Amino acid sequence: MDSAAFASLMIFSLSAAFTPGPNNVMLTSSGATFGFRRTLPHILGIAVGFAGLAVAGGFGLAGLVKAVPQLHLALKFFGIVFLLYLAWKIGTATRATATGSSRPLSFLQAAAFQWINPKGVTLLASAIVAYSTGPDNIVTDLMVMVPIFVLATLSSACTWCLFGTMIGQFLKQDSALRRFNIAMATLLLVSMVPIFTG
Repeated sequence: MDSAAFASLMIFSLSAAFTPGPNNVMLTSSGATFGFRRTLPHILGIAVGFAGLAVAGGFGLAGLVKAVPQLHLALKFFGIVFLLYLAWKIGTATRATATGSSRPLSFLQAAAFQWINPKGVTLLASAIVAYSTGPDNIVTDLMVMVPIFVLATLSSACTWCLFGTMIGQFLKQDSALRRFNIAMATLLLVSMVPIFTG
């Protein structure tokens, strides 16, 4: 990969990672509700899950999905169901307390979600097709791409979570936090529109 392609991949990865989508909406809400430290497993789960998806995509997952359309439909279905569950979870989240049952997404939940996240899967497939130099160089290409994807994802995830944490400072009343979380749940539902229209 030459320097121009590398720079282009960096710009693509950062712009894709920072644009609003399911992960960023969930991180903002989690930051506001639980704080940055308690959301760290969620952040790390996104990075690891996305890295795993990138490696799998590079080694043929995209081709498998194209060859077996039913697999794509199944992933899409599970993605929609999980996003609906997450929207409900965000919308009903309460302020974190020592005895409360409300908790942020776990590392494993966040990592697993990357495999059915419509925005992530689509962007990753596009990036691998656009920036790989051919099937013979896939291992070399992935050694460049995966760290870039992970750095962009971690930068974005931390930023959106910190944004939520700052917003959380102004949501001292439980009713204000509840309205904020309902708004975040609504945004998560709106982020699903491209699944149905695309």
